[in-house]
Amino acid sequence: MSTVAPADLDSADRIDALVHAFYARVRPDPVLGPWFTEVDWPHHIPRIQAFWRGVLLGLPGYEGDPMTAHIGLHRRKPLDPAAFDRWVALWTDTVRAHHAGPKAEEAIARAGSIAGVMRHRVLSAAASAG
Repeated sequence: MSTVAPADLDSADRIDALVHAFYARVRPDPVLGPWFTEVDWPHHIPRIQAFWRGVLLGLPGYEGDPMTAHIGLHRRKPLDPAAFDRWVALWTDTVRAHHAGPKAEEAIARAGSIAGVMRHRVLSAAASAG
């Protein structure tokens, strides 16, 4: 019996499917879910798909400022370090469950970097504003 190795995360279609799989896990998650109860999913999912297509494949399409969006989110419902850690862990688990290869590893590494910077800036902005 042969097993098929998971495909790399090397196409827009695969990135789009990954984003759907990830948010299907985020919504019921006890740590992350509360931040997503009022999300406009038909608007949010395509934006995040475009973001990751840009990050991983260099494709155009994402317009926005994720830092400002997350600072605004933090003002409405404060984020904490555990939320950032859980986001990275869930993203990593989702990527590894569906993909393997250089782009999959890049997706994991980039998510860790993005979350680290976002965590620092969001929590620092909140501390300096408060």
